[in-house]
Amino acid sequence: MNNRQANQDDARTLAQLIFSSAPVALAATFDINQELSALNFLHSSLLTADGQYGYDNHWVAEIDNQVVGCLSSWHSDLPDSFHQATLINLTGFYGIAHALSVVQASQALQDCIPQPKNNEWCIGHFAVLAEHQRKGVGSTLLDVMHKQALAFDRSVLCLDVESKNSQAIDFYLGHGFVKKNESAVSPRMQTLGIGSHFHLSKVLV
Repeated sequence: MNNRQANQDDARTLAQLIFSSAPVALAATFDINQELSALNFLHSSLLTADGQYGYDNHWVAEIDNQVVGCLSSWHSDLPDSFHQATLINLTGFYGIAHALSVVQASQALQDCIPQPKNNEWCIGHFAVLAEHQRKGVGSTLLDVMHKQALAFDRSVLCLDVESKNSQAIDFYLGHGFVKKNESAVSPRMQTLGIGSHFHLSKVLV
């Protein structure tokens, strides 16, 4: 198994993996019509390096040169250029009018995903192909994030997962994460069909 930063050639497979990590939330946020869809936006954005949905913000796991898992990370010190690149990708794909509606819809995600603290390294877009689950892929990706967090002087790994996703929660608890709190379901979340989320964290040593 090989773990590495993603590149442009991974865009199509990576888009499908990211979408599978939170299909309800991503579709509710990014689907406008069949063409302007979450999956197509992810693929378009992953052809570029920068921003939240750029390939440079993602790590992948490979088996026999096939990408089988992925995750991304963020923290409290992201530069303005990171957020600007995210907006450029949105407006470039959707156009100004639709991009504004997507940005408004994405505000619901902020209701269930807290802003990272200065000591936290946050994980997202975590997915492993179904046929490669329970083979250690997710564990190796978590190890990569553990090392990244320490390299950037962070002492806590954290993530958010929908409270009804018991399989994922059991996986995280088995890797030393603990439940910290559960988000309420805001009106914006309810409108988009997004359920409550658990915030989990793991102190690094």
